[in-house]
Amino acid sequence: MIRQQAIKVKVGETDQAVTGFAGAGLLVRVAERMGLLSWLDRHVRVKRRRRGYAASASVVDLMLVMLLGGECVDDLEVVRRDGGLRRLLRRPVMAPSTAHDFLRRLGGKGLRGLGCVRRKLLARVAKARGETTATLDCDATFIPSGAQGAQMSYKGEPGWMPMLAFWAETDLVVHEEFRTGNASPGGNALAFLKKAVAQLPKGVKTIRVRSDSAWYQAELLDWCQSQGVEFCVTVSRDTGIQALFKGFWEPKWFPLALGRDPGEEEEYVREWAYETTHLLDKAQHEYRIILLRKQRRYPNLIDGEYVYSAIITNMELDLVAQIRWHRERCNLENHIKELKHGFSLRVLPSADFNVNAAWLRIGTLAYNLFCALKLLRLEESWRYRTIKTVRFRLLTLPAFVVRHARQDWLRLPRGHPHLPAFRRAFT
Repeated sequence: MIRQQAIKVKVGETDQAVTGFAGAGLLVRVAERMGLLSWLDRHVRVKRRRRGYAASASVVDLMLVMLLGGECVDDLEVVRRDGGLRRLLRRPVMAPSTAHDFLRRLGGKGLRGLGCVRRKLLARVAKARGETTATLDCDATFIPSGAQGAQMSYKGEPGWMPMLAFWAETDLVVHEEFRTGNASPGGNALAFLKKAVAQLPKGVKTIRVRSDSAWYQAELLDWCQSQGVEFCVTVSRDTGIQALFKGFWEPKWFPLALGRDPGEEEEYVREWAYETTHLLDKAQHEYRIILLRKQRRYPNLIDGEYVYSAIITNMELDLVAQIRWHRERCNLENHIKELKHGFSLRVLPSADFNVNAAWLRIGTLAYNLFCALKLLRLEESWRYRTIKTVRFRLLTLPAFVVRHARQDWLRLPRGHPHLPAFRRAFT
């Protein structure tokens, strides 16, 4: 029987170049091969004098903190003290105070430059994968904060309310807009959608939009119809929709058999759907609307026997396929969770609105670089791995950084189970 013995060792130090973040070299290599470094230096110009850290080095350092598991800007000090990583990057990592100064200097011009870099990265990934269809999943998320600049939200606590748009086929962030906590999730929805669509590469021929009831707005749906953008939006329970639910006889409801995941609690017994058309107030077109009804397994006097909902669309998918496709937007919550918890964006570094907006945009750029690594450099089995898993298996590998035969070498542990994947991605 193998038992754990007491650990009896002495702690010492070494002058050898050892790093605990061998994956940082992989991330920087992927960024360089995709053109990200040159794009940053070209489009993000916040320095007047040619000294100090260029935009590429500054943004890469902040991205590495998020990708390697840091929680805040001050965690740059841990990366900065890594001698092996310093030799691997061939430069020192900037200090936390320098990083805070860089975020304050970015401003609106720097944010636009970062947006341009992200747009180029989207085009590079789309071209490599041959993507011609873009499904935009859009939603707002709340980030609580006790900072002085935070505003009270509809949730009853102060914070920030950024809006995000994800490209479902690639998992990439297409666009984000940092907002105060008192902003409505449906506020300026059409303006945000126009900006998100403008970020898509020219090779995208089919654009589709999915959203919850916050985007149930006549002007937004009419704009999609006029631009040839397909949409499917959850319907708000207004007076007109309530009248629709009450206007159909029982034989008109079509029974659904969408199935449920193994182990899912059977809260509802049966489900039905009915399809018709509906004209919103101030809308220019009638749209296809699908009414849904679920029967509760345990009805009560307060909630009643049925749960009603509806979706509105200009698409022509089969009834069941349309419902399934719209419900796939729930995967958006996983992407937001990954951003907030995997990349430590649930806590923002400042009370300054512009600094937080810059931190969020750099975070989305780091997220997109991570997605590009999985999509273009790793096997398909890595596609749905979270940053926590990939960080544990690939990014935080220990290694010696040595100079041999006029080139740098990463000496990784022999026999590591994911060494082949690391080698393939690197080369």
